[in-house]
Order: sequence, then structure tokens, then C-alpha cells
Amino acid sequence: MKKFLYFLAGMIVVFWMLYLVVLPLNVEKYFSPVEALPSEEWLIAKRHPLSNLFVSDMHADTLLWHRSIAEKSELGHADIHRLRSASMGLQVFMSVIEAPKDVESDSIAQEGDQITPITILDKWPATTFDSYKQRALYQASKLYKAEVNSNGKLKVVLNREDLGASESWEAYQSPLFAILGLEGAHATEFDIANLDILFEAGYRSMELAHYSDTPFAGSSSGMVKYGLTKNGEKLIQRMNEIGMIIDVAHLSQKAIIDVLELTSKPVYSSHTGVFSKCPKARNLSDDLIKQIAEQGGIIGIGFFKDAICGELLSDLVESIVFVRDLVGAQHVALGSGWDVAPLAITPQQLPDLTRALLKQGLSEQEVRMIMGDNVLRFFLNNLPAKGT
Repeated sequence: MKKFLYFLAGMIVVFWMLYLVVLPLNVEKYFSPVEALPSEEWLIAKRHPLSNLFVSDMHADTLLWHRSIAEKSELGHADIHRLRSASMGLQVFMSVIEAPKDVESDSIAQEGDQITPITILDKWPATTFDSYKQRALYQASKLYKAEVNSNGKLKVVLNREDLGASESWEAYQSPLFAILGLEGAHATEFDIANLDILFEAGYRSMELAHYSDTPFAGSSSGMVKYGLTKNGEKLIQRMNEIGMIIDVAHLSQKAIIDVLELTSKPVYSSHTGVFSKCPKARNLSDDLIKQIAEQGGIIGIGFFKDAICGELLSDLVESIVFVRDLVGAQHVALGSGWDVAPLAITPQQLPDLTRALLKQGLSEQEVRMIMGDNVLRFFLNNLPAKGT
């Protein structure tokens, strides 16, 4: 028995030494949702028809992957080069902390975790292997490192004053503003005290649930889909106090109603669809869209199939126009979902979306609001002030 234990210990040491010297696998190479990138000439020829258009998007999962967003890449949808080439002025980068083995059904239990293999194969710090909080802190550090390596092309936003430079922003020239958001409240490890740690790390918005129900709130695709729990109510109050913006994406209908009744601040849904156009559990009913808008919130329309029940630009446009007709152009925005799944358009095709909205008869002012000004206004109004 003793010989076997020595052998086992030796094998563990050998395995660990091999792990330390082997390069990260770069898991994204095997799951990249985009096959090819357009040429530089194509990018220049396909610029937006509106001059100096400020484009904003509320959901990119790019920080999940091994690559730096400061570097041009052949993988995925987004890096700062591709985003700035599409006239992007503001991007919310979400930290994906966990994902259960089932992410497809409308009744999902918290079983398994698809992110753990990525942390190991892409050689994240060992502390992230079994800690949701450490995963969030690591992904935040990646954004700050990208800012340092961007040669001034990326600016991480922590307060409304950081967005003050948007007044002199110039398309294709100015830095990309970046805001950190959390995909679900798992990064708190369901201890409200950790919310302040995440806020100090730079996170400025958070969902309360992801694919499954949590100790804070029910998920739209959870097993029970309940509303806010007592701890969830306390979490909302603390988020309001410190200036952490509430993202109601993935929440159950009951939880969204509870949040709207309790919060003293406007909320947003970073990436969703319209239930009456695409009857999926995670999409918002007309009534919820109206309630969010009435309280000063905005709705980010996702570019993925479960949000728009289609894979074409026309499907995306249809949902955007529906929300505009329902509550006004000032309450609808883009919530793409860059870098996890195939989408109706890539960042390089955002000018096609601008043209399609104009073709639908929307005014230039409405298109500017939808393509980016709404998100900029929302964060200018709801981010904490510097020093608070």
C-alpha cells in the first residue's frame, strides 16, 4: 500500500510539472462562432451611413477566453480593433463565472460546470479552479491588463466622470469605453459581503441569476423560477447603496417584478428578446418591457437565436423595431452576446444594422439612440459618481 501511495504521489508531481510547462490549450479555437474575418478594405467600405455614430453594446463574453482583447485576433467576434472599426464607443464586457451542463432547456438545475474545464485547460490561476469569486477577479484583471496594453485605445469606466470624454468622442479614432458586468451573482459566492469586493474590483453591473435558480432569485430557465428571496432583497438594497447597476437578464418574471418594486434605481436587461415575437422563457413579455421602460430602464436585444428566433439580420431588426414601437426608441439598445454563440451579425456588420433600421423608416435620431446613445445616457445617469 505504501509503495502505491508513493507511486500515486509521484504521478501527481509528474502531471503537475507537465501542466506547468505545457502552453494553454486555448479552448476558444475549438468553439469560435466565427469562421473568417473580412479584409481591412471591406471594413472601410462598409462604414456606417451616419457620421460619427456612437455605437454601444451591452453584452460581450470575450473575457472568458485566453486571448487579450487588446490584440487583433482571428478568433471569435470581438477585440478592440474590430469593435473600434465598427464605430463602437462603449462595450459592456461580462464575466462568465459558471454555466451548468444544460443551458438549452427551460428548466435547468445547477448541475455540472462548463467553465471549470476552461479554467484548467487555459491555465487560469489555480485559485480560480474552485472559486467563482476568484474567476471574476481574474477576468477583471484581464480587462485592466488589456487597457494597459492597448496604447490608449481602451478605457475602463468606473464612474460617470470616466464617460465625460464621450463629449469629444470621434468615430474610429477615440478609445473604446469598457464597463465590467457579471453574468449572474455566483461571483458573490452568495455572500453579500463579497459584493463590495467585486465592486472594488471594478464591476458596475450584475445579474442576480444565470441559467439556474440561485439563493438570491429565480432564473427564467430555473427549476422553480421563484422571485426574490429575503437575501435577494438585501442584495438589491446593497447594490443600490454602492451604485452597482441591476441587470435583470436571465431573471424569472416573478423576480423581475420583485426587483422593479424594490429598487430605487433604473435597471436594464443586457441581452434578451421579446416573448411575443420569440416565445422563449428568458425573453421579456410586453408588460415587463413596459415596466422596465417606465422606470427609466433599457432593453438590450440579443443577436442570438434564442433571443430573436432566427439567424438573420431581419430577425434582429424586427425585434428592435417591436420594442421601439412598444415603448419608444429611447428604451431599446443592442445586447449582442459577442463571443459565445453564432449570431445574426458580427461587429463588422453593424453598419448593415444601421442601414436596415433607417430602411425601416426610423429617424436618424432614433437610430442613433438605438445604436448607442441610449446605453451611453443610461450609464451616465446610473453609474456612481467619482469618489462614492
